[in-house]
Amino acid sequence: ATYEDEYFSTGFQVAEYRKPEFQVTVETDRPEYVQGDEINVTAQATYYFGGPVAGAEVRYSVLSADHFFHYQGPGWWDFTDYDFSRYRYEDYYSFYGELIASGTGATDEEGRFTFSLEADIAEYLASQRFTLEVTVTDVNDQEVSNRTEAVVHKGLYYIGLRPERYVGRVNEENSVNVITVDWASDPSPRQELTVVFAEHNWYSVRKQAEDGHYYWDCTVEDVPVFTTTVTTDEDGEAVVDFKPEKGGIYKVTASGLDEKGNEVRSSTYMWVSGRRYVSWRQENNDRIDLVADQRQYQVGDTATVLIPHPYQGPVKALVTVERGHIYRHWVQTLETNSEAIEIPITEDLIPNVFVSVIIVKGEDETNSLSSFKIGYVQLPIEITEKELDITLTPDRPPDGHYGPGETATYDVNVTDSKGNPVEAELALNLVDLAVIALADQPGRDIVSHFWRERGLAVRTASGLTLSAERVNLAVAPGAKGGGGGLEEEFGVVRRRFRDTAYWNPTVRTGADGHATVSVELPDNLTTWRMGARGVTADTLVGQADVDVVSTKDLLVRPVAPRFFVVGDEAELAAVVHNNTDWALEVEIVFEADGLRVSESASQRISVPANDKVKVTWWVTVEDTQEVILRFGARAVGQDAILPYDAVEITLPVYRYSTPEVVATAGLFDADGQRLEAVVLPPSYDPTQGELSVHLDPSLAAGMVGGLEYLEHYPYECTEQTVSRFLPNVVTYRAFKELDLPERSDLSGRLPEMVSTGLQRLYNQQHYDGGWGWWVLDESDSYLSAYVLLGLVEAERAGFAVDEEVMERAAEFLQDSLRKPRDLERHWQANRQAFILYVLAEAGQGDLGRTVALFDRRDVLDTFGKAYLAMALGLLEPDKPTRVNALLSDITSAAIVSATGAHWEEAQVDYYAMNTDTRSTGIVLAALARLDPDNALAPNAVRWLMAVRKDGHWETTQETAWAILALTDWMVATGELEGAYNWQVVVNGELLGEGSVARENIDETVELQIKVAELLADEANRVVIERWAPEGQDAGTGRLYYSMYLRYFKPVEDVTALNRGIIVSRKYTLADCDPEEEQCPAITQAQVGDAIRVGLTIIAPSDLHYVVVEDPLPAGAEGVDQSLKTTSVVGEMPELTRTDRGSPWSSGYGWWWFSHTELRDEKAVLFATYLPRGTYEYTYLIRASLPGEYGVIPTHAYEMYFPEVFGRSDGGLFTIEDAE
Repeated sequence: ATYEDEYFSTGFQVAEYRKPEFQVTVETDRPEYVQGDEINVTAQATYYFGGPVAGAEVRYSVLSADHFFHYQGPGWWDFTDYDFSRYRYEDYYSFYGELIASGTGATDEEGRFTFSLEADIAEYLASQRFTLEVTVTDVNDQEVSNRTEAVVHKGLYYIGLRPERYVGRVNEENSVNVITVDWASDPSPRQELTVVFAEHNWYSVRKQAEDGHYYWDCTVEDVPVFTTTVTTDEDGEAVVDFKPEKGGIYKVTASGLDEKGNEVRSSTYMWVSGRRYVSWRQENNDRIDLVADQRQYQVGDTATVLIPHPYQGPVKALVTVERGHIYRHWVQTLETNSEAIEIPITEDLIPNVFVSVIIVKGEDETNSLSSFKIGYVQLPIEITEKELDITLTPDRPPDGHYGPGETATYDVNVTDSKGNPVEAELALNLVDLAVIALADQPGRDIVSHFWRERGLAVRTASGLTLSAERVNLAVAPGAKGGGGGLEEEFGVVRRRFRDTAYWNPTVRTGADGHATVSVELPDNLTTWRMGARGVTADTLVGQADVDVVSTKDLLVRPVAPRFFVVGDEAELAAVVHNNTDWALEVEIVFEADGLRVSESASQRISVPANDKVKVTWWVTVEDTQEVILRFGARAVGQDAILPYDAVEITLPVYRYSTPEVVATAGLFDADGQRLEAVVLPPSYDPTQGELSVHLDPSLAAGMVGGLEYLEHYPYECTEQTVSRFLPNVVTYRAFKELDLPERSDLSGRLPEMVSTGLQRLYNQQHYDGGWGWWVLDESDSYLSAYVLLGLVEAERAGFAVDEEVMERAAEFLQDSLRKPRDLERHWQANRQAFILYVLAEAGQGDLGRTVALFDRRDVLDTFGKAYLAMALGLLEPDKPTRVNALLSDITSAAIVSATGAHWEEAQVDYYAMNTDTRSTGIVLAALARLDPDNALAPNAVRWLMAVRKDGHWETTQETAWAILALTDWMVATGELEGAYNWQVVVNGELLGEGSVARENIDETVELQIKVAELLADEANRVVIERWAPEGQDAGTGRLYYSMYLRYFKPVEDVTALNRGIIVSRKYTLADCDPEEEQCPAITQAQVGDAIRVGLTIIAPSDLHYVVVEDPLPAGAEGVDQSLKTTSVVGEMPELTRTDRGSPWSSGYGWWWFSHTELRDEKAVLFATYLPRGTYEYTYLIRASLPGEYGVIPTHAYEMYFPEVFGRSDGGLFTIEDAE
């Protein structure tokens, strides 16, 4: 967002996830401990729909990381005896540290679990931050983790050390200041300490490693040279003096014992120069430390600030109160070197202010050189006066609950800090608390965001800082600064599930500070959190949250995977909860579309009071695109009103083998009949596949499939973000220009589609104005030009586009242009041509550079010449000589055949994601704009329409440019008339018939017949016929047709395949350490097992725009360690390059894959460029549901060159119930 030239942004995590059905809280009996204390931990597991998670398996882990004491007083001090030579990496889990304890157990009947451990950190040099994590596994075998932190201090106090000077000289007194403070930073007086000064000697030797190279091997030795004792005073302060006899690094260590006998240690370092002075970094002696009498103030307080300085006698001081600008200032005479000043705290200083004091001292008997001292202190101010008090009150008491579909009404009241009602605007959202549990909420709370502490933003300077005399005297030279039957039987079936039930950004209170909001709750059984964020016209801000529970007395929870593969056999289950205080006899019914159920669909069970029972069914997945599961449970008895519940979920179904597609296409310019023969292959799966016949009465109809393909493409890289909306906005504008009936499906979705795309592009624009394939990639000028073209076309279609974003992109592209003589390679010249074309479309064309490239046109590929011709057509429309020359080169390179005209390039431009189909599309776009009467143009249209597969072209780039070109051709020629009848007959049986007129000129007809209905041993005869309407001699217009035979190989025929990429997959148990032993491959596991997936990707040659898709077994789930509900203990995903002798062989090389995704059904890797080599990627999955599952082969391919690909073997993976 931009406001008054300021740019504001935030980010959020995007993931595919399974919402947890219960929450886990973890608490310790105290937030802080000392060495030797006992830590008592309590975990509580509670269902979001209410009730404890009783009898659940528990696994706990304790991790330890260094804790660095944050001193709240003035000055900089060292409080830790830290030694990197003793740093431990074994079993280290990122931020959380190393695993020091673990165990298992079970929750009690209240869902509670407790454990204790000793706070033993004797072996650590620093205090520790313990992370205490508890993972609970429910009866449905789903895990939820949560954690808390506790600090374990080395002792009851800390020792702070600060040398007077970090750089000293031999045989000169060097002082070290010492303080002792408690955990709250208050003085801890009269502590007896031992202080040791030791030479810190480094010994470095170059040694030869196993790889033959020499590396430095460094060791350090501390040799004590001076030891003394010191006791801190009533203020917890002391000073130790030391006179070093030789230069070097000195480590100063202070140690003492607390009242429990714990040793407390801290250390710091000093650098001492000898005869040959070394330019060690030295402290700036022009600074003084101002001391405020409080850590925080309230409006109306008076702050007292002490000014300690080294000068004798009266001195002048400039005192300023500042932040962003000067609030107040005055000059004051300081009679002593320990005077204090008073600063009234007023409302305008909220949230903080800085006090600055500058003292200037001239030359006198106590000061041999004019000098100055400057000091700052920050005064934090309580922000309560700026905070709104917002209360949200639901219309049911805290111990009540709602049911799904019921209406919850909230009273909203807003007052200021004094309790006065205020008019405010609030944003309200009602969100499933289970979703909130998955990730941290982005940004700060609203109060700290608007009233957070500000920086100083005032610069103070003194001419004395440049005084040559002071430099020469004081500074050492060189110093460094779906729907079913359950409705009839059970009534309402829950199927309307939402993560966000309500969102309203503009709820306004009246002068009484009151508003009312009502929300119909979705079908989720969960805890709903209503959140409010409010602001007033004078920037009083506040926020509030309130939770309500939606539940039922009897409820059923499905236990199912996130997806299926055709042929999977799985044990589905339902967990039936009785939330009443009496036992219930319950009838549970299971219905399914797309599954064969082996057991009885109806079972009767007894469910104890406030308890649950799990019921299972074995199923087999049929050949379908999705399955619909319905579970119903109802209490059985004589009462008229008995509790019940019914729920429906829909799951996608994938096929084990990818389909093979054979296509043909044609065009009717006039009435007639065509015969197409379709022959099935010798080996195929008769249960899957179909023959599809698509009939398109115009180009407008023929482009629909391509637009839908782009809209639903599964990935969100920069190119696909643009390709998703660019052809749509161009088509949308063309329909308007041609006065075609508005497509409600397109016009309805387009604003959201474009808005989403624009916001994503804004967010992913780099600081230099460009974009990469993914946000972490470097800016790419070709891709950035494609983005700018999309922004230009969106603006032309009437959408609001950020001009600053476009301007920055244009500047980036202009800077990326090269001198014509430097364009030695074809891809460089093609890139230059595209950038010049896009800049011309954006109104920032460069005629000089464009003409210069024309003179080097022999370097360009055909599509590059088409770009250049379109650029020149825009820049010099009245001078067609150059354009005609380029068009002559282009048309002479055309390849004309019975299927039409197309263009083939002599070499592949990988960087432009170019193919011959893409080149043909770009050439057609140029012809449509510059020479629409060219005889090749309609033949190029015919060829493009013929090479479609399943209604679209092979890649997103081919599809985008084909649609852009066909749209330009449609606009140029006005191909919008048609009047004829048609029919399609297969093996003598009518498959479909119809007629075309102006009203349906843009509608595609799709006809299908299943493979099982086709002839297997002889050719299938498909006859397509067109004839004139009644009363006319001949029909008018065109009929484009395309046929696609889509069949599947038998599972046993799907084996590993190498077509330019070699890929393999191996499953091993995660508790097997591959660095310690050879981990055997597995094909089965037990529920709850963590499984390591190892992918090996071999690139025999350099690859471009690589995608690796690794499907998961349906009974397992990917372990997404970015979610808070996932345990932090475990392997992180890792990518290594394993070529022998490669500089990356020791574990590096991960940067080639710039983006990874963990989807419900697969893990995906992306690499913009992948050098020749061997790569291994490992990640974890978890077995969660018993069954035998088909594992679809891993598939690696170049996204824009799909003929380069590889796949692994597939297989079956079995998951058994845990023993």
